[in-house]
Amino acid sequence: MKLIWWDRFPAGMAPMLIGMLFLGSIQIFFIGLLGEYILSINQRVMKRPLVVEEERLNFGDEPKYRGVKDMEKDGRKE
Repeated sequence: MKLIWWDRFPAGMAPMLIGMLFLGSIQIFFIGLLGEYILSINQRVMKRPLVVEEERLNFGDEPKYRGVKDMEKDGRKE
């Protein structure tokens, strides 16, 4: 900024701007760390399976109940 407004740039302004930018960058860094922490908590809370299976091969017989509809047909509740 001093290169553009050479005559109108008050003394002491450059250190103040550098300090503000430095403190702002520290705040943004810690907000990013906080976001990563919240993301990891969110992933643990959702309890999603690690792997989604499309098809299982060579695992013996099919399971007796394949879903809620089969359980309702048999009158079984969990």
